[in-house]
Amino acid sequence: MSAIKDGRMPVELNGKTYYLLFSLNALDEMQDRFGGYDKLDKAFDQSNPTMIKDLRWLLTLIINEGMEEGETPLTEQQVGKLIHIGNLPQIKDAIFSAFVYSTNGGEEKEAADGEADTTEEGNRVAVQDE
Repeated sequence: MSAIKDGRMPVELNGKTYYLLFSLNALDEMQDRFGGYDKLDKAFDQSNPTMIKDLRWLLTLIINEGMEEGETPLTEQQVGKLIHIGNLPQIKDAIFSAFVYSTNGGEEKEAADGEADTTEEGNRVAVQDE
């Protein structure tokens, strides 16, 4: 299945492509941890004392949900090595973009000019060191 049809959004972290997926499993775990998936923005608010832990936990969850069957799941420590102060804002943006992408059935909302790039390459979010 392509990323457009299965709801997985490609993201590049340190030169490697991962796929983020807000599956029903992920939404259920988010509900338990945050009190609902509608509280995603509050989880990443600067006033949240566990924001960094929540970010690492959620990124690990949605990367693992986006993996193909048989791939070895990543640990929070492995995912934590992909995140640093320099790419933290881009990581948050990628998570929000993946949430919107997944909840739209794997399709981008139309751009203002009416020409959204719905190819996998166009949907890829690059988060890497400069």
